[in-house]
Amino acid sequence: MTAEKLHKGSRIVQISFDISGSPGYRVRTLKNDEIWENVIDAQTGNITGDAVVLYLKELSGEDRGNITALKSVKQELSDAVLVAEKAASGKALAAGLMNENGKLNFVVVVVSGDKFKQVVLEPPRAGRQRSAPRRSP
Repeated sequence: MTAEKLHKGSRIVQISFDISGSPGYRVRTLKNDEIWENVIDAQTGNITGDAVVLYLKELSGEDRGNITALKSVKQELSDAVLVAEKAASGKALAAGLMNENGKLNFVVVVVSGDKFKQVVLEPPRAGRQRSAPRRSP
């Protein structure tokens, strides 16, 4: 993915579709204790505008906890997006991290036809098999 390549060694922690200007994806990547936010043009895949940098300590406790939990899993959020798009037969509009009952989950919102579907995936940890996606209507 473009954002991961821009910040070598980073991991995606959030993706959202943004139509406030030219349609694009607002992508947040984590590298060390910095969160880089870039906008990627939906048509060209090119980075638009300047990156915004946040520091992990500036995030809410819940967001920091989710990012800390992400460090213990192998799967990338970008992989979860591909799985969700295939499972829901659509295109992802947003993806992020969510703590559900003390477990980190990837949540992906997919548009399929004229419907929105939420796909929740529990990322595998070392030695665990991948779980099947759950879709909500």
